[in-house]
Amino acid sequence: MLDADIRTGDDLPHSIAYTINGEPGDLCDCSKVNAVVAADIFFAISQHNVTVVGEDGHYTKPITTSYITISPGQTMDLLLTANQSLGEYYMAARQFWSQSIKVSDFNQFNATAILQYRGNYTIPSSPSFPKTLPLYKDIQSASKFTTRLRSLASKEHPINVPLNITTKMFITLSLNDLECRNTTCTATGGENILAAGVNNISWSNPGIDILLAYYRNISGVYTTDFPDNPPSFFNFTGEDLPTSIALTELGTKVKVLNYNEAVEVVFQDTNLEEGAGIHPMHLHGYSFYVVGIGLGNFDNETDTKGFNLVDPPEVNTFQVPKNGWLALRFIANNPGVWFWHCHLDRHMTWGMAGVFIVKNGDTVETSIRQPPAYLPSCRVPTRPRLQMGDGFEGKANESSFI
Repeated sequence: MLDADIRTGDDLPHSIAYTINGEPGDLCDCSKVNAVVAADIFFAISQHNVTVVGEDGHYTKPITTSYITISPGQTMDLLLTANQSLGEYYMAARQFWSQSIKVSDFNQFNATAILQYRGNYTIPSSPSFPKTLPLYKDIQSASKFTTRLRSLASKEHPINVPLNITTKMFITLSLNDLECRNTTCTATGGENILAAGVNNISWSNPGIDILLAYYRNISGVYTTDFPDNPPSFFNFTGEDLPTSIALTELGTKVKVLNYNEAVEVVFQDTNLEEGAGIHPMHLHGYSFYVVGIGLGNFDNETDTKGFNLVDPPEVNTFQVPKNGWLALRFIANNPGVWFWHCHLDRHMTWGMAGVFIVKNGDTVETSIRQPPAYLPSCRVPTRPRLQMGDGFEGKANESSFI
């Protein structure tokens, strides 16, 4: 079903249900599950606060809150004090819908689990439901929570925000149209299918793994010309944007970084195809510092003055706000081939993704390690999402052997 939807350009499935520890809870009469790869989630516990103390394995300044907002790929450490009357209380989660406010037929299921106190008391007929759980389209509550996050940045837990930036990139995140001409897609509603892109490039998986191609210097698998800026600048967050600028092209373009480069990336959400929404961007192989976040079009003159270089959160996934921007920094000190992508898997599948190749340093310790001798061969051929009609660089149907 997924393969057919991709070829014909139909929307990909969002969810069947939402779950807590694999169970949908009392409000669902089925046992089907969903891994929450296509939605941001609100979570709350009835009549209880939680204290956020960590995110993605890094300490944060403690935040006491009555709810959290969490995206696919994120992890959070919460402390809960059981300080209410003996009883049963619902833990509940529901989708935060950041896409078009005109849409009403999205999944409004509420996942539940029960926080049950030990002791002697009368079991209620039904646990109380958290009144502090934000409504599905409450973008203000989502933003309010997200912007409170800060690194602990203490003497015991110092941080190291890059200050002398050597590489700057400005990357637009868009929903796009992809022409079916000369590709393997077969649009059902016209000549175009849905796609997503970064700097107007829709990522195409090659038939050979990029790490293998880079390590063994195999040519023709990818190119090293991923652009530091989009092909054109316009009012990214505007209404009624022309459909002509929504066209994208398939590409396997990577960005090559020297070892120890100080990198700054600004992600800019766009409203192309009226597809503005939150994008949780995830970087493999690294944690990064979120030094800035804001609404509207990023202004390199004014917005940079408000960057937080003192205690920005250190994470590996963070939400680019709807019709807004996110600035992050990291030191490229982990050599290798690193995928980065929107963690809403529908968007990643459509091509909202890219790759950083970080070159080796000058020592064995700062270089890519050799594959272990016992690593078995992978004899299952990889398939690109879509490919050009003549095969991707002649290698679309080759198997990957390590």
